[in-house]
This record gives sequence, C-alpha cells and structure tokens, in this order.
Amino acid sequence: MTTATSKAEVLTLSLSRTIKAPVELVYRGWTEPEQMSMWLGCDKTAKVKVTQDLRVGGEYRFDVSCSDGEQVCMSGVYQKIEPNRKLVYTWNNTSREYPASNTLVTVEFIAKGDSTELKLTHANLNDANCLHGHTLGWTASLEKFVAHFA
Repeated sequence: MTTATSKAEVLTLSLSRTIKAPVELVYRGWTEPEQMSMWLGCDKTAKVKVTQDLRVGGEYRFDVSCSDGEQVCMSGVYQKIEPNRKLVYTWNNTSREYPASNTLVTVEFIAKGDSTELKLTHANLNDANCLHGHTLGWTASLEKFVAHFA
C-alpha cells in the first residue's frame, strides 16, 4: 500500500509491506550494513556503501553509485531506536533530481506470526518533486527488501 498526503506544505509518504520472515530477521535486514547494501536504492543504483553508528544520536551515511554515474549521499541521525519495533531517523539526500533536507523517516516492524508488517513513513518532504522521487526510490527499495527474504 502506498499513500501520500499534503497538509500546508508538509508532504508525507507512507508505504507498507508484509515480509515472510520473523520480525528479528526483518529488523536485522534493515539495520545491518552488509544486508542494507543489497537492497537499498532504486533501479539506477549500482552500488551502495553503508556506514552507521546504530544508537540514538548516532549518524548513518549511504553512499550510492548510480548506473548513470551520479554519486548520491543519504545521511542523517538516529532519533529513536526500539530494537525489533521502531526506528526514527533524519534523512538528507544529495540527489540532483530529488534532493531532500531535514526530512524524517519512521520505520515500524510489527510481528504478524511468521511474518512481519513493515510500515515506512517519510515526512517533511520538501516539495511535490521530492515526494515523487522518494516514492519511486522507497517503492523500489521495498520491493528489493521483500525479495531479499524470499
């Protein structure tokens, strides 16, 4: 499911997926750099280098090499960490086409028996173009994330 809302210039993207894996494995897939580098990015993504300090106040950085030669950096700071339940972090993106600054990502992990429901909310997107680009990017990333567990 994908939804997008606009309230007085505040643009928010919401996505959810059900993954056929226990919540502990899904959380690790989202937080371990070696796994993240396998699924993060859109169809133009050729290589991803993930560095992070997974603690409240810790920083992360995703250096993305695109197939068209563009180098993109996504970075931010972890605001809230509830292992196997929730992550909240700031998000900045240097993309030429879809830049973002001072946005906020919330990822919820909800145990559903042998599966996990993942809910992603990306708030404070800068404009309609930013919303469009991040919808494309997160949708592609989540499809790869789900396939990572197949």
